[in-house]
Amino acid sequence: MRIMKTIFLFFIPIFFVHILAQPTVNEVIEKIKLEVKVPWQTNTVDNIKAGDGNTKVTGIATTFMATLAVLKQAKAAGCNFIITHEPTFYSHTDLLKTHENDPIQIEKLKYINDNGLVVFRFHDHQHTTKPDQIYAGFVSKIGWSDYEKDNFYTFKIPEKSLKNIVKEIENKFKAKTMRIVGNPSSRFSKVGLVLGAAGSDNHFMALQSTDIELLIVGESNEWETVPYIQDAVEMGKNKALIVMGHADSEEIGMEYCAKWLQGFYPDLKIKFIEAKNPYWRN
Repeated sequence: MRIMKTIFLFFIPIFFVHILAQPTVNEVIEKIKLEVKVPWQTNTVDNIKAGDGNTKVTGIATTFMATLAVLKQAKAAGCNFIITHEPTFYSHTDLLKTHENDPIQIEKLKYINDNGLVVFRFHDHQHTTKPDQIYAGFVSKIGWSDYEKDNFYTFKIPEKSLKNIVKEIENKFKAKTMRIVGNPSSRFSKVGLVLGAAGSDNHFMALQSTDIELLIVGESNEWETVPYIQDAVEMGKNKALIVMGHADSEEIGMEYCAKWLQGFYPDLKIKFIEAKNPYWRN
């Protein structure tokens, strides 16, 4: 009995030290603000979308999109703080009023609150910090670090056919729903990246550069960048477009983010959870 009491008294202080050592969500956010090395914007989507910032963090899950499936995986893994790159409630600003009477949003929000989860969006500052974490993750995954010409945006790779470049991306990123415009046999070495949904203006700016013949994007309006490439090819110019899909082009950046966070929280459980490309092909 005395031995059991001694063991009990030994572990009680350790338990409380562990609890006290756990940062709150707000403390982690303040650490992120410090570590991004750029001024934190006042007009930003990077803030808590649901949950209480005073919650003690049991673990952090990073993800491209905090879907309900991802939230369930985070809970199962013991992670109550979810850092997502993209919106949680179906609009860029996550304005709850937009869908306030919708049963899908109501049920999702209830799940978050009932399970003591906190969702924080990390988007604007993730792109403006150096390096841009989303691009850094992509470049590391595809293995183009040695070919970089302009800060993760422009590359001079060993010349390959468009078909083989597509195959390489498909294999490394498991990207199964890519859309390609251009001649499969055309060969390219000058490649540009405009990941995610950066907009056609950025696509055109890249394509008008003499350093870019092949452009890889996340999303593209089919009446803007796509016909531009079609017309360029018809004119005999060596141009092509690979539309990877938003998730496939940016998700790997959230794995990079998890490793970055682990650097200053080495003893905290931090896990990358794939939201995955939601599309499938027949």
